[in-house]
Amino acid sequence: DSDAGGKGQASKKNGGVLDYDDEELKSVISMLAGLSNSKGSALKTADYVEELTNHRLAKNFDQKTSLYISMEALCGNEMDAKALQDKSKYFDKVNNSLKLSGPDVLWALGAYLDMNPGTKKFFAQLLKVVYDEEWAEEKTILEFYNDEEGEGTPAFVNAQQAAAPFLKWLAEAEEDDDDDDDDDDESDD
Repeated sequence: DSDAGGKGQASKKNGGVLDYDDEELKSVISMLAGLSNSKGSALKTADYVEELTNHRLAKNFDQKTSLYISMEALCGNEMDAKALQDKSKYFDKVNNSLKLSGPDVLWALGAYLDMNPGTKKFFAQLLKVVYDEEWAEEKTILEFYNDEEGEGTPAFVNAQQAAAPFLKWLAEAEEDDDDDDDDDDESDD
């Protein structure tokens, strides 16, 4: 793998902050996955976020990388829409606790896709869960992928291609909403 030379170098490039593809994060993912697997549904969201935060402070990675790590730890390396939905209460807590924005969530999803290319086939459904759970708004998603505001983020081109069916649906739904708004305006006359 030609990328192997670059892995693990991120901590030196980013002033000591670990990137999502840094080897050092594998142990964090493994520990959090172990916690989740051992406690199962008895794992409280606050306890999970506290453990995640402790690792973040000890290892020095940013908030959006925390979300990516949570995707890996809670859903494994074959995350589909059901797995993401089933663990949504943890993602809600992570997103709220770390004050993550819609673009941060989309960045984390791209990082997950980059590290787990096999999930490309589920990406549109994953994006639908992100939208349904209100982790990213319609406008944010469309701007991120269609207006290429997410260019340069992990796996952007693959994510953009895989998201195409969902983006088409979302854009059409937005047009329908706009048409409905126009109808409302006309009936006010």
